[in-house]
Amino acid sequence: MDTVFGLAIVGVASSGGAGYLAAKFLDVRRARARRIRALVDQGSGTASHPWLAWRLRHGVRLFLPVAEALARHPAVRRYAFWAQMSLGQRGIETSLDALGSNVLAALAAVAAIGWLVVGSPVFGAAVAGCVLMALCAAVRSDAERREAALRDEIPDALRSLGVCFKAGLSLAQTLRQTASEMKGPLGSLFLSSALVLDAGGTASEALALFRQRTDVPELAFVAVALDVQHRSGGSLSAVLDAARESVESEIELARSLRVQTAQAQLSARIVTVMPFVLIALFSLLSPGFLSPFFESLAGMALLGAALLMQAAGVVVVHRMLDVGRRRS
Repeated sequence: MDTVFGLAIVGVASSGGAGYLAAKFLDVRRARARRIRALVDQGSGTASHPWLAWRLRHGVRLFLPVAEALARHPAVRRYAFWAQMSLGQRGIETSLDALGSNVLAALAAVAAIGWLVVGSPVFGAAVAGCVLMALCAAVRSDAERREAALRDEIPDALRSLGVCFKAGLSLAQTLRQTASEMKGPLGSLFLSSALVLDAGGTASEALALFRQRTDVPELAFVAVALDVQHRSGGSLSAVLDAARESVESEIELARSLRVQTAQAQLSARIVTVMPFVLIALFSLLSPGFLSPFFESLAGMALLGAALLMQAAGVVVVHRMLDVGRRRS
């Protein structure tokens, strides 16, 4: 009896130990799989959504011609560029035409869903307009925040460049040293430029990264300063000091303008979005409220004139308030 009891204890203990080891092994494998998945997602941005990544790269074929035509307009191209930069910082690669076609497809889907749910095409179009306005506002806000972060770092970058030039560092060493001192988005830009040189690229190719950032014109001066120093090797300390003071004064002026025009900017956004919201509400409460406009030529002319005046008013207000863009 004692022998049976002892064997039972040994069996239970062995089963428990084997179960514990198996559970521990599975936990280790799951933790390793989660770490690998997190690293992949961090590197690609859309690794967990391969279909979305493929769609953003290739676009929607049906809407590509329309997106290409719209991209020729400067304002549309500017917003598309901002959205592309925002997605690129999140590890999502796309082109302007592909991004535009995806946005058009999403807006068409929203309009179709609104039409089917409520039974009013006007409601679907108004909801799509609200979505477009919200998307544009989000893209613009992100771009302004990103540009402000870059501009705020430029004086420190110019100061670091002056120190590197006095120390006689090469272009690659200057880029790496400045990248190590800049902790924000400007440091990533300097590091990317240094990596171009490390990969065998020329100085012009490395500095082209600064010239491509047309949203922050001050970076073009940084590129010119680096190019002149690389070609001639002369001292640019006085020029960099004067440029740093100029950039600092421009940054203070831009901050003052943002504060003084904040209320007007909010009013302009409300005026832009409100017509779409009102049309959506009225078409939801009274689906045929726009029908009288389509019953006669005069009604259609009045509706077209109202839409044109609304669009002209929005454009004029935004241009009046867009002081920073015109300055740069």
